[in-house]
Amino acid sequence: MPKTKLALTIPAALLFMAQSAFAETHVVTAEGMKFTPLVVKIAPGDTVRWENMPTHNVETIDGLVPEGTEKINSPMGENYQHTFEQEGIYVYKCTPHIGVAMGGAVIVGEPVNLDDIKAAEVSGGEARIVRQTIKEAEAM
Repeated sequence: MPKTKLALTIPAALLFMAQSAFAETHVVTAEGMKFTPLVVKIAPGDTVRWENMPTHNVETIDGLVPEGTEKINSPMGENYQHTFEQEGIYVYKCTPHIGVAMGGAVIVGEPVNLDDIKAAEVSGGEARIVRQTIKEAEAM
């Protein structure tokens, strides 16, 4: 490898390793028919782990995530984890229990899609989750 490429590759690798070393895992626990905490605030590169999921799943809600992000839809009844790289608000639900407002939100870094979340037409269980998410995001 030429010296120039090596000189550029080493700092990039060190930066990546430093970011990975500081990444955190945040735990959200299913307790009955709710997730605790309802809203979790994390840094880009952090992981959220959902635990105690015997009859639950995690599914992001279309239109309530940053544009261009991949949909999350975890297997039913399994603990699940996801690493978030892109800033913004990710609103999710437990598919079979959204009627009782079982869901939550992950705010990654800055809530860059807050205006989109505010403008979204939601009702029922999703509306409760969105209201609390907006409140938390505005307090940042």
